[in-house]
Amino acid sequence: MGANLAWLGCGAYCLGLTMVSLGVRYAGLGLWSGVALGLTLALIGAGLAALILPSRWPLGPPLGGWLALGAIAALAALNYGWHYPSPDRLDISHQLKPLGSPEQVVWGQIETMPRLNRNGKGQFWLQSDRARPVDPHSPIQSPPQPVRGRLYVTLAAEAIKPLHPGLRVKLQGKLYVPAPAKNPHGFDLPHYLASQDCYAGFSARQVQIQVGDRSPGWGLWRVRQRIAQAHLQGLGERAGALVSAMALDRRAVNLPYDLQDSFIQAGLAHILAASGFHVSLVLAVVLGLLNHPSLVGRLARPGVVKLTVGSVALITYALITGAQPSIMRATVMGLGVLVGIVLERQVKPLGCLLLATTVLLLWNPRWIEDIGFQLSVMATLGLVVAVPALSDRLAWLPPGLVSLVAVPLAAYGWTIPLSLFHFNTLTTYSLLLNMVVTPLVSVISLGGIFSGLIALLSPAIAAMVAWLLWLPTHLLIALVEWETHLPGSTLATGRLALWQLFSLYGLYSLYVCTAGNGWQRWQRWLLLWLVPLVALGPLWYGSCSRAQITILAAQGDAVMVVQDRQSTLVVNSGTHRSAFYTLLPFLRQAGINRIDYGVVGISSDADNWQLIAAQTPVRRLYQAGTEVEPIQPTYPLALDHSQPLGRQRIQLLSDTGTALKLSLFGHDWLVLSGLAPLDQHRLMTSGILLASEVLWWDGAPLSPEFLRAIQPRVAIASTTRLSSHLEATLRAQGIQVFWPERDGALTWNPRQNYRAYLSSDRPDPSNLDG
Repeated sequence: MGANLAWLGCGAYCLGLTMVSLGVRYAGLGLWSGVALGLTLALIGAGLAALILPSRWPLGPPLGGWLALGAIAALAALNYGWHYPSPDRLDISHQLKPLGSPEQVVWGQIETMPRLNRNGKGQFWLQSDRARPVDPHSPIQSPPQPVRGRLYVTLAAEAIKPLHPGLRVKLQGKLYVPAPAKNPHGFDLPHYLASQDCYAGFSARQVQIQVGDRSPGWGLWRVRQRIAQAHLQGLGERAGALVSAMALDRRAVNLPYDLQDSFIQAGLAHILAASGFHVSLVLAVVLGLLNHPSLVGRLARPGVVKLTVGSVALITYALITGAQPSIMRATVMGLGVLVGIVLERQVKPLGCLLLATTVLLLWNPRWIEDIGFQLSVMATLGLVVAVPALSDRLAWLPPGLVSLVAVPLAAYGWTIPLSLFHFNTLTTYSLLLNMVVTPLVSVISLGGIFSGLIALLSPAIAAMVAWLLWLPTHLLIALVEWETHLPGSTLATGRLALWQLFSLYGLYSLYVCTAGNGWQRWQRWLLLWLVPLVALGPLWYGSCSRAQITILAAQGDAVMVVQDRQSTLVVNSGTHRSAFYTLLPFLRQAGINRIDYGVVGISSDADNWQLIAAQTPVRRLYQAGTEVEPIQPTYPLALDHSQPLGRQRIQLLSDTGTALKLSLFGHDWLVLSGLAPLDQHRLMTSGILLASEVLWWDGAPLSPEFLRAIQPRVAIASTTRLSSHLEATLRAQGIQVFWPERDGALTWNPRQNYRAYLSSDRPDPSNLDG
């Protein structure tokens, strides 16, 4: 009973954290409102369980035990609130309003190894301690003020070369508040920074190393750098960075982003993250060496030696790889295995996983929202509960192939719901690819770790050892790149709802629990068939019935997506940044795998259309009078001709593509870009009917006569700057004005009409170019 009550206590703690996290993270509740909800649900649930379950479950906890479990869940909710990130009184984020100058000077210590971000800029985390504003009009500057808190710093790529963790630096640049996500389910930069205890960003224009300040000349960063340089010397830039990432975690090295994207698209992202797989390799090697017959007879207390050496190896590896949540989970479980060896007791994997998860969430309850931690826990749970049954069913295979098939299948199956929920894609061939590359991954990971150990003593010898990995590493890269170019290698599924996520794991759990409990075979098969129905049924129904127009907040680019049942129209591609960071993620979360009609307008670029078409094929591409070179056969729009696009229509009003007219779901849209006052007059006197319900333009000035000719009810400005006078003029005429860079993406559907993703009373967009 005691052991069962302990496991129930661990489960109660995790459940309490889950409830409050759902309330705060997904239901939009305030922190303490979410904590109060978690407390209430915990106490009500415990009370009902105490009244009902003792009589129905005689072998379960007594009345007092259920109340204690409720108290544990309530304490979990409170622990979440206590550890929730919030800036303290001296945090540098509070200096934004008092400083209020174009630039600031900040002093602090670099915490992480500088690296390149996707935009080609340098990036690192800084622990700030002093700051002051820069007054460009005065030769005498105010004294620095004491501050605290981390900063997300970006700067020119060449400026990061002499920088390393521990250095004290003086930075001059712009302090900014990160803007929230402006598009549905977009990347939430403020939440990400808050999870790192950071509440402001800093775009540095100048960096100066503080000469004379003592900075540590050694640290774990030097160990990582030494290992990475040995791999780089032995294998070259791409292969060396890949081996380092597989041995140390991709966040510890500058792995090329195109290579990262290929592995992610192939469903092999876990290979680039230090995880339980790597910990199991380290532990297996340590135990294999200590179990060698030549050593066993010489050890007086072999169990204690295994615990000591194994613990040092696991903890050292966890620290070198950055102590990420997923690696910490595996390390704690590995330590549990070592303790079991000392006590000569068999460790129960499920109980060990639950205990390790609870211990880590006691230490840092915010890790319950970490995607890597979630995937690590669910993959391990799948291995624990599914591999034995799968191995029995695969007994007809040769013994060496059973685990090669069962392990990836179990991990893949138990992480699919989370992957669909967070990433909105299904990697169709990743299961087969995982089975094929597992031997290569094992060899490369072990070789990378082994050569890394040698690098601590002699980088030259380590480089020669790493060279032996050249063939398997390049073979792995070739397999991954071949798989990503197969048709349908990734399918956009759309965003899974929370109820679907929990329903899927409920079906999984029910299937596992019914094994050998009297359920007939057809009943358990029915549970398996319900899995794809619950996962994909609502998504398919939504795509078949959706009628929606979306104007994306795309850094001022005019980008539109029209979803009409299973037909998709995209107007403009935007710049490379908006195509990669805005349009493609939106298509994935909307479950769009094909663009039926594309319009190459002024806010388009040939390279961006090529990028889009590589991931989401474009069936028919129309050119709206622009000079953009086509990437595939295009169909030029004829001037003043109404061209059908499925159930929608488009009409070119200007031979330069500066004016278009769209008919979308029976509503007329006038699309203007780069239209000078003289062009407005010509268009107005051309005899073309300009009257439209919606005016979508680039924010340029509009003449009163031109506005009267259009008579819009709604005006949408896709621009980075919108004149407040022009907006006031439009509102004074009863025109509803939307500015996606301020209000967020704009959507229209028959039920909700026009709706902005963010409230319209937000301040002007912050400068996020840093």
